[in-house]
Amino acid sequence: MAIRTHKNFVLMALLAWMGLLTACSAPTGGSGDGAAPADTAPSMPLTEYERLLGEAKSLSFTLDFNALRRAYVESADYNPHGGVRLDGLAEAYSAVEKAEFGECLGHVDRVLEGNYMSLEAHMIGVLCSGRSSDFAREDRHRYMVEGLMEAIESSGDGLSQESAFHTITTSELRGYVRLKGLQVLDQSIVYDRQGVYDKMQVRDPESGDEYDLYFNVSRQFAHTAANSGN
Repeated sequence: MAIRTHKNFVLMALLAWMGLLTACSAPTGGSGDGAAPADTAPSMPLTEYERLLGEAKSLSFTLDFNALRRAYVESADYNPHGGVRLDGLAEAYSAVEKAEFGECLGHVDRVLEGNYMSLEAHMIGVLCSGRSSDFAREDRHRYMVEGLMEAIESSGDGLSQESAFHTITTSELRGYVRLKGLQVLDQSIVYDRQGVYDKMQVRDPESGDEYDLYFNVSRQFAHTAANSGN
């Protein structure tokens, strides 16, 4: 089930889906008496996630997306919803439906400013930047989409709990299903000793086949449980 990596795949998948329907700036403190000049202040070392995210933003050919995803989960920036509760995502979807592609990109920027790992935001970005003829930006979004999709598919085939796809955010799960053009018929949470799974009954609109897909969502559940009292 390897993702097709030719240039038009993501755009074609998004068009089919439609038919079915930041850089972080460092804080600048005040320069009171005795404060060290900004250019001499020691810089904090990058975390592993920040380092790998920098590689992603520079479109590194050698980036290990699974390493990036693991570092993200272990970082203070981790959001298990991965876009669902981030400002701008619903508006980006709405702008796509209205064919307001320039406005769409503004909403995508809002999402990615809070979570650059949102698969949904990047897949919308591919479509809207392509339709806006911003091809350099389209390449940046496509790089993230293909890297994240390949990482998900390297974890299993999704046809059983034992071989479930491992997703780290709700945005990954939703984005994967949408990019595959699948219709969700039913959805439930199931458990075993190995973890927590999102079980989806899906239909392939082209073939009419119906089958179950399993996504291991243990990381999201563990993070939510650990922070439920905060």
